[in-house]
Amino acid sequence: MTPDYHIHTALCKHASGTMEDYVRQAIKIGLDEIAFTDHIPLPNGFDTAHRMQPKEIESYLHEITRLRNIYPNIKILCGIEADFYDGFEDYLSDFFKWNSFDLVILSVHFVKDWPAENWAFSYSFTNKTQTEIYSDYLQALLRGIRTGLFNIIGHLDLVKSVEQPVLQRNATLVKQILSEAKAQNMAIEINSSGLRREINEPYPAFSFLPLIAEAGLPVTLGSDAHQPEHVGFSFSEIEARLSAFSMIKMAHFQAGKMQLY
Repeated sequence: MTPDYHIHTALCKHASGTMEDYVRQAIKIGLDEIAFTDHIPLPNGFDTAHRMQPKEIESYLHEITRLRNIYPNIKILCGIEADFYDGFEDYLSDFFKWNSFDLVILSVHFVKDWPAENWAFSYSFTNKTQTEIYSDYLQALLRGIRTGLFNIIGHLDLVKSVEQPVLQRNATLVKQILSEAKAQNMAIEINSSGLRREINEPYPAFSFLPLIAEAGLPVTLGSDAHQPEHVGFSFSEIEARLSAFSMIKMAHFQAGKMQLY
């Protein structure tokens, strides 16, 4: 089965269960490869409510090593979900020099100069169109891609609304993102968490698949699990959609290196 490359832990303060619970669930449903990708600690106490503390990284890495030894029948990768936020580029670069990961997911949860403490889920503007709002978010993703620090673009259209799909508003910018991701040898995550939410579609939406295929980009699947039972969520539905695009390869990672299958 397709690996699940987006799994959180209780260290992020909004997930439940032990890391071993997630491994056991993955084995139970037949997965032979997963990646833990908890939220990276950020400098100056930024957003401590949703992520590890710097002092917890060592225990995170140690637990992954321990689980690898206990469960040799499943490949357990050590990953991280790393927020791109303007001004944190040097911090991220230094962090990755001191900590080695099999894969790094690029995500944008905060957009500088947005209201409500820059939180991407709480945007509210009276002076911007939806196209401009999406553009702010996508431009932040683009700046993250250009750093060359990441392996995978996570939940690409995270700020979308069902009534105003991102591709209808910002197709040109999306194509630019995919082109730049290809140049950086990145993969695109198909994140199934939207299928268990009101929006009822993955991130990005299935309508992105023709553009991903056209750009020659590989994909990974991620459940964005915050509970053990989320592991591998709705992967069969996504795999069925991907089967119509034989040119889209599945990316596998180890020590930051990508292989395609």
